[in-house]
Amino acid sequence: MKKYIIYSLLALLTVSCEIVDAIDQDPPNNLVPDNVIENSDDAEALLNGAYGQMVSYTVSHYYMYSELIPSALIGTMSTAGGGTANGEFAENDLQSDNSNVNSFWKIIYAVMDASNNSIDLTQKLPDTEISDALRSEIIGEAHFLRAMTTFDVLRYFGQFYDRSSELGIVLRTEPVNFVTRSKARNTVEECYTQILSDLDFAIANAPDFNVNYRASKVAAQALKARVLLYMGEYEAAAAAADLVINNSARSLEPTFSEAFSKGYSSSEIILQLYRDENSDTDQNNRKRFYTGRAGTTWFPELMTGDPRQPITYSGLTVLKTNNTATYRPTYFMRLSEIYLIKSEALARSGASVEASLTPLNVIRNRAGNDDATASTTAEVLDLIFEEIIKELAFENGADWFAAIRFDKAMELKPTITSVDQYILPIPLPEIEGNEFINFENQNPGYNF
Repeated sequence: MKKYIIYSLLALLTVSCEIVDAIDQDPPNNLVPDNVIENSDDAEALLNGAYGQMVSYTVSHYYMYSELIPSALIGTMSTAGGGTANGEFAENDLQSDNSNVNSFWKIIYAVMDASNNSIDLTQKLPDTEISDALRSEIIGEAHFLRAMTTFDVLRYFGQFYDRSSELGIVLRTEPVNFVTRSKARNTVEECYTQILSDLDFAIANAPDFNVNYRASKVAAQALKARVLLYMGEYEAAAAAADLVINNSARSLEPTFSEAFSKGYSSSEIILQLYRDENSDTDQNNRKRFYTGRAGTTWFPELMTGDPRQPITYSGLTVLKTNNTATYRPTYFMRLSEIYLIKSEALARSGASVEASLTPLNVIRNRAGNDDATASTTAEVLDLIFEEIIKELAFENGADWFAAIRFDKAMELKPTITSVDQYILPIPLPEIEGNEFINFENQNPGYNF
């Protein structure tokens, strides 16, 4: 049978699910009907391509923006890089034509589209070319990636904090083509429903945990706990967090430092991006040049005296996410976050002060701090917020979205004066190119 696979897909073909060779390639994300896959190797390569989109420096730096943008928005970083477009994040004064906002939107949707292609084409492979088990695992991983990217678009570009809002995002559950390109925004609730559906599919079908740079059942369960917390489903979030904490696949490292210094052998990293000496060259890892700078206002004051500070940053230099010994990886989820999700979910669902503090103190003790004490739920929540900043600063927006959940954003950043600034504008090219989105559908506060 004649193959119709474009050259970039051929370059990605591997003999296993490892992405060591795939991450430096720019994989296809807009396959057309003639670009088909014919066997299990092709299906694995296509899935690798979705991961490759996330780490490629040529397609707008998903890995970099997921650290710099939220950190600059809340002030744990003082800048997201040079230039006017980057400065708008630190000033919380985004314009609809901001080039980096557009790039961030496009790369998240590119990974989503690659995931949809993986799901669609792997489903169509004949049984003679792929085992049922492998097909299920590949499609399960792709569902996880689609859930993660859908959630990212929602929390950056949709009113994720209001489940009754009409201003969700454009849900995409099939490959983009000329027919499916234009779609209207879905409601926030519809977006959450799709995300949870994809995560439940991944929990049932994705591989068991193997390496911390691939999706797995435990990664899907961890992301589900995070999503449920954002939704305000606190009892369910605490229960989901418990399933991850009690899963033997992941465990906390003895020290905060070891969580990062051990790299891919770290027992607590649930998901990070893959990098090695080849993918950390000047040409391939833009974090060498755009590392961000540590915040200079409220952030250093909060970090003063905490044992994690020297590992997190030094002066203006960001250290934790720019560790040269481990090739500057990007951390999407660590087990310590799941403990803090459980603590927050318990506190918000009416659990006792003692019960709410228990998972929090596990993380405090691991960092070298004494148990926290409190007499009210309000005090517990303040302690949890501070712990999120100290433990998870610079990691996948944990600091920014915690400031929103805990109603701290306007208190910490005087440049934030409206909830409209909690999300980014729908990029101008999307409005101009999508016939079902117009200026009236733009997020509030962003006028052309």
